[in-house]
Amino acid sequence: MKIGFIGLGRMGNPMVVNLLAAGSKMVIHDLAREDAGNLESQGAKWVDTVKEVGELCDVVITCLPGQQQVDELVLGENGLFNNLPEGAIYIDMSTTSAAAIQHLGEEGAKRGVRVMEAPLEGRIANAREASLIMHAGGDDELVGEMEATLQPLGEVRNEGALGCGNNSLAA
Repeated sequence: MKIGFIGLGRMGNPMVVNLLAAGSKMVIHDLAREDAGNLESQGAKWVDTVKEVGELCDVVITCLPGQQQVDELVLGENGLFNNLPEGAIYIDMSTTSAAAIQHLGEEGAKRGVRVMEAPLEGRIANAREASLIMHAGGDDELVGEMEATLQPLGEVRNEGALGCGNNSLAA
């Protein structure tokens, strides 16, 4: 399985380090390539566009600042959903809203993309130490399928249907 990761900032970069250390094959992208140098030296493949991430990966994870960035990256003309193959998995780790991730789930389903959320509880130190808590929401089968992939980042908590992960953080 090849995993794409978009959003290599203060949280995303150490998360990719942990996924690489666990043996994951990673394709990475960010607005700032300078945030990727350490990851490339550890074996991650840099690509210049979101489109390339979608074309090369079976699973794509985003860890972005907010809903606007997620929507542009996922739903835009050259976004993930127009470039991921049918059956691919999209996991959003950004903290957004239940309604927003449910909308992405509906749009993904139209294109044959399975959508899961896993918003994060923790700080940069937790990302480095692989002790994040991921509040997973989505189809139980999908969450179960992705649990082993995500465990190098910390604890995966299955919160229920799509939207429940973000709701659990809002509570």
